[in-house]
Amino acid sequence: MRWWRGVDLRAAVVPAWCALLTLAIAAPWLRAGHILSYDMVWVPELDLDRPEVWGLGSGLPRAVPSDAVAALLGAVLPAALVQRLFLMGSLFLLALGMARLLRHRHLVGQLAAATFAVWNPYVAERLVLGQWPVIVALAAFPWLIGTLVSRDGPRWSVVTIALAAAALSPVTGVMGLVLALAVGRRNGVVRIVGLAALVNAPWIVSGLLHASIARTDPAAVRLFDVQGEGSFGRLGSALTLGGIWNTEVVPTSRTLLLAVLIGLVLAAVMVVGLVTMWRDDRALLGGLAAAGAIGIVVALSGWLAPGTVARIVGDVPGGGIVRDGTRWLALLVPLEAVALGVGAHTALGRARHTSWEVPTIVLALLVPLAALPDIAWGVGGRLEPTTYPAAWSDARRVIDKTSTSGDVMVLPFTAYRAPAWNDRTPVLDPAGRFFGRTTVTNDELDVSGRLIAGEDPRARRIGRILADGHDVPRRLARAGIGIVVIETDVPGAEAAAKPFADSRTIPVGGTGLRVVALDGARPATIDPRDRTIMTVTWSLAGLTILLALIGLLRSLAGRLDRKPAEHRPRQVTQP
Repeated sequence: MRWWRGVDLRAAVVPAWCALLTLAIAAPWLRAGHILSYDMVWVPELDLDRPEVWGLGSGLPRAVPSDAVAALLGAVLPAALVQRLFLMGSLFLLALGMARLLRHRHLVGQLAAATFAVWNPYVAERLVLGQWPVIVALAAFPWLIGTLVSRDGPRWSVVTIALAAAALSPVTGVMGLVLALAVGRRNGVVRIVGLAALVNAPWIVSGLLHASIARTDPAAVRLFDVQGEGSFGRLGSALTLGGIWNTEVVPTSRTLLLAVLIGLVLAAVMVVGLVTMWRDDRALLGGLAAAGAIGIVVALSGWLAPGTVARIVGDVPGGGIVRDGTRWLALLVPLEAVALGVGAHTALGRARHTSWEVPTIVLALLVPLAALPDIAWGVGGRLEPTTYPAAWSDARRVIDKTSTSGDVMVLPFTAYRAPAWNDRTPVLDPAGRFFGRTTVTNDELDVSGRLIAGEDPRARRIGRILADGHDVPRRLARAGIGIVVIETDVPGAEAAAKPFADSRTIPVGGTGLRVVALDGARPATIDPRDRTIMTVTWSLAGLTILLALIGLLRSLAGRLDRKPAEHRPRQVTQP
């Protein structure tokens, strides 16, 4: 007997298809280097002893716990590999998880759902914008849904891990809870909320410690509201999982009339799927529809009710999680992907044994791909790996060795860069994470020529010192800055360097960076009480996830030990 005769080829098709979809998007990422785009900043070594990694910095915990998770994994694996595992692993698990939600439907329906789950404007735009925690959370959603609606009852280890994956950022952590309550409230609201609170605790507690600054500039609401893409209009863009505020990251195909026509075809299939689910799976439909409705309402709120949203983000601590409303469209992705898969399943059932059977199968697989062809190859080549210049590594080395105390500040004092060595792709200044010390960066955002105020009081204080221009080096040292890194190959570098003409320069190999030492600086101190609180918080969250992982591994081991009866060796009686 050949080795493959016992293999279920049907079961192998789904993961193979999901892997193919992932590779079609991520093929450029197989090259060496780091992928840097807008908010996606990955550095060769993110130090674990930096206070901001653990929510003890001066600013809001926007990168808590994502930075800590990346730093922990980067301590045992190359950082570039960790980045690939997050990005490519998330795309694969997103497709596979969505297909598994339809494992009782036709194979074509599973493949259609898997395709749409990763091959849509939301995924493409969030990838280019660099919001990798959103992609990780999206990948966790179908697995969270699947276990909560299981007829055998939820596996709480899976629920915990899925909620933890969603909790890599504050807004996705809240979305994970909303989705869990929408689809699994019958399994116990208190238990779901309790688990979500434990795994989201790091950013929640850190946010409470920063409650005095946890308010966002209300002017940002109008700048972050849903945008029309091509002929879709604002409502159509949101319903088709687009409408992101940053129009520079929108795939070109979204602006074509053909995209609208294909979108109408997909919508028709989804409607068929929704009708089918109304007849045979109302429980799942109800939960997905509730979550999707919340997602679309939040996405449109900045456009339809800007005054209300402005009051929320400006007056309510933590209200900034609704500033970028279109990010909440992640809650609509499961509903649309499942509806499309069920619709394809229904259409194929009608076409079975007719001349339309093969065309229906082909269309079910190809139409979602045709709707957004430029998500392939790193979203049309926008996400290409790059390598940090040698000067950066040498600057880190000399900063680590210098006896000069104090934190690091980077000039020019702007949030984003578009360095030539990154093919002029805009990116949040990597220097904020690159060096082995706390690094103060500007958290003000320039959106369409309008400046949005930041929340970090220390950055604001340093900004005032730089703007005043009087006795800058001494005043920076008094503010705890001992090292100034000047990126000399970006606009504004010459003007930013003028106050430090007479300051001591630390030699750095390579070009593009100048490192200045300021004597007499003392690094910012951390309140021991805050440190203790965050230590306990991280310990509780980590213990919760560890116990869930142990439970999941034990469950998987038990399933492997239980062989199906048909695979057991037959008893042969000798005559």
